[in-house]
Amino acid sequence: MELWQALLVAFGGNAALLLVLGFLGRSIANHALNKDIEKFKGDLRLTSAKHEITFRRLDEKRAGVVAELYKLLVRAYWEAESFTTPMEFAGESGKQEKFATAQNAITDYFRFFDQHRIYISEDLCKQLESFARELREPVNHFGSWLRYDNVTDQAAIRMNDAWDTAWKKVRDDVPKLRASIEKEFRTIIGSGAPAA
Repeated sequence: MELWQALLVAFGGNAALLLVLGFLGRSIANHALNKDIEKFKGDLRLTSAKHEITFRRLDEKRAGVVAELYKLLVRAYWEAESFTTPMEFAGESGKQEKFATAQNAITDYFRFFDQHRIYISEDLCKQLESFARELREPVNHFGSWLRYDNVTDQAAIRMNDAWDTAWKKVRDDVPKLRASIEKEFRTIIGSGAPAA
C-alpha cells in the first residue's frame, strides 16, 4: 500500500468515524432540545391557562361589583328624587322619612363604592365620588330645614329655595353625571363603545 492510501485509510476512517459521531451527537442534542422545547411549550400553555382563569375570575368579580354598584346608584338617585320632588301624593311617606331613606340610600351607595373602588378605573372613581357628592349635597341642604317645626316667613322662603335648588340639581344635573357613569359601565362590561 502506498503512502497516500495508508494516509487516506488512517485519516479517512477517522474522518468517517468523526462524521458518524458528529451526526449522532447532533441527533441526540436535537432530541434533547426538542424535549426541552415541548416541555417549555407545555409549561407556557399551563401558565397561560392559569392566567386566563385568574383574569376571567377578576372580570366576573368586576362585573359583579359594577352590577351591584349600579343598583345602589340607581336606588340612591330614586330616593333623592323622591325626597326632593315638589310633587307629593296622598299616602306617601312624609319628608322626614323620605329624607332618612334618601340619606341611607346615598350612604349605602357610597360605602359599597368606597369598599370596591379597587375594581374601577381612577377616572370612573372620580365620577362616582362626584355622583355621591352631587346627590348628598342638595339632599342634606334641603333636609337640614326639616328639623324646624315652626319657621318664620323668611325661613320658609329660604327652605323653599333650598327645596327648589335640590330638586333642580337632582332633576337636571345628576342625570347627566349618571349618563356619563352608565357609558363607562357599559365600556367595562363590554356592551358599548369605548368611552371618548
